[in-house]
Amino acid sequence: MAAAYSAHAGAIGPFEGIPHLLQLLDNTEQRSLRHALLLFLQALIAPTAAGDLTPAPVPSSTATTLPNVSGSVAAAAAGAQHQGHTTRGNGSSSQPRPGQQKLSATQAAAVRAAKANGYLLMDHGGLQLLVDFVAGAHECTERRSAAAAGGAGGAAGAGHLISSISHAEAPKEWHFYPHGYSPDAQQPTPAATSSSTEQPAAAAAAGSVGVHASSTGGNRPHGPEFYQVGDEKVPGPDESGRAGPLSKEALRQLHSRGVITHDTWMWAPGMQGPARLAGVRELCWMCCSGLGLLGPFEAALVALQILQQLASLQPAVDEFGAVLQPLPRAHIGLADPACLPHIAQVILTGEPALVSAAASLLTCILAHNRAALSRLYLTGVFLFGLAYCGSNLEELAGLFKTAHLVQGFRGAAEVTAGLPLFQRSYLGALLPESLLHMLESYGPGVFAAALAGDHNTPEIVWTAGMRQQRLIPAMLQVWRHVGQTHDVSLRQACCFAMQIPPG
Repeated sequence: MAAAYSAHAGAIGPFEGIPHLLQLLDNTEQRSLRHALLLFLQALIAPTAAGDLTPAPVPSSTATTLPNVSGSVAAAAAGAQHQGHTTRGNGSSSQPRPGQQKLSATQAAAVRAAKANGYLLMDHGGLQLLVDFVAGAHECTERRSAAAAGGAGGAAGAGHLISSISHAEAPKEWHFYPHGYSPDAQQPTPAATSSSTEQPAAAAAAGSVGVHASSTGGNRPHGPEFYQVGDEKVPGPDESGRAGPLSKEALRQLHSRGVITHDTWMWAPGMQGPARLAGVRELCWMCCSGLGLLGPFEAALVALQILQQLASLQPAVDEFGAVLQPLPRAHIGLADPACLPHIAQVILTGEPALVSAAASLLTCILAHNRAALSRLYLTGVFLFGLAYCGSNLEELAGLFKTAHLVQGFRGAAEVTAGLPLFQRSYLGALLPESLLHMLESYGPGVFAAALAGDHNTPEIVWTAGMRQQRLIPAMLQVWRHVGQTHDVSLRQACCFAMQIPPG
């Protein structure tokens, strides 16, 4: 069905069953069916009959002489210059946009059907649903090691940071209210910033409705002292009726034993308050039965591709290059704080395809959204990108080029206009000014090649020792500020959105 629609979307027309499809995609208890529906949704939004609507990157090279650097950087600079000269030689003043492409009648009909499907998807909560698929990538247990991912030796410094937490014990993030207990709606719920390892005194703030005093007259409710799940000993309910903390794996096993059901109240740091398991999407999906058609990385990549197509079907500029006001719904929705941090955090998976897709999507939805773009640094995406150990850095470099000079960490751009480049750039405290000039003068491709290598020339000084001196201390400071080893915590609670300090 997906293959037929993908090839003949124009002839078939819009698919009116998207609301039901989304509801089934969210609520089915069969993992294989969920993945099949996700692939069908991809065919509805990105049919092959519509062609590729993703706009090509705009050449950004403005320099007239190449830097005195070695090999790959010089070659990349030469390629960037050649592309720039070709564009100018053709007399083109702007990059062709989706609205300017000449489509055949079949393609135009397929695009109209895909657009209609996209609007239906957004009308029924599809954006958040797809972002939750993206966040689910953190559940993958097969992580690329720093050595395997670092195809370029220049990423070794960042690799030390990642490898230092790759074997950390998985934190126990989740709490549950056993049968017969529920959180008190009248009492304050646990603060989203509190640690999952807090003592029962802090947990008592969740309230005590449904909690019965023990026969000894104490406040501890009836229930086991602990639940034994394999080698993990899960504490029983405390004075508030809340048991835990426990890991996701222990939670899954307790669900299979019937101790936890879809009606059980759950809570983890990052949530505004307790919610039934049936209302916590990542737990509901984890407790599904059967084998899936896709792994966590594959499902996240399909979701990112659908989101990219949605953004491309609704370009932020018209055929004359003027920015639309208001911006298209897909761009506004994905830039919302409920979605944007999770797209940025997928870079922490270290999976090359996901890193490239997330960076491209962020560039697409934020390039013309100045308000959201100026706050991008709060998601940590610059630090996540510099900590990435892979060699496919061009998409990340394109995102850096779009965003690094417009971040609001020093105030309005007008205030910082007269400052040197390294003071205006958010990357100025992490990278040498010579690399920033490379990014501005020669574009993302040249910058990516320079960033991945070791250079000690009059034009660029960037070595493994500088990475350790500049990048790792800054990143460790952020990790300590949040107080968790993020990559491991995200595997246990994908809903967690990190808050990066402004300074």
